[in-house]
Amino acid sequence: MVLDVRVGDVLRMRRKHPCGSVDWDVVRVGADIGIVCRGCQRRVLMRRDVLRRRVRAFLERGAPVDPEVWRALEGDGPDAPGGGRDPEAFLGSDESMTDAGAAAGER
Repeated sequence: MVLDVRVGDVLRMRRKHPCGSVDWDVVRVGADIGIVCRGCQRRVLMRRDVLRRRVRAFLERGAPVDPEVWRALEGDGPDAPGGGRDPEAFLGSDESMTDAGAAAGER
């Protein structure tokens, strides 16, 4: 199961940070999740699977991702590779490759 973490989320962790705080702000989402301690402003990068085990609760949720972005990421939107575009226009046609090769060979 993938943990739905968004930039702007406030997380409560299971263990206290050495400064005594248990609340963290999410500042980066990617392969690793960037979190900042609300007590001392220490920044930590944590793998998603580790974060999923260590988080106790979501105190606040950040803004949701735009549905258009989700469709593009999943390959359903017009800007997704192969989604609504002509593959020849995306990859280039064979004729343009042979014309370029012929032009280079004529020199």
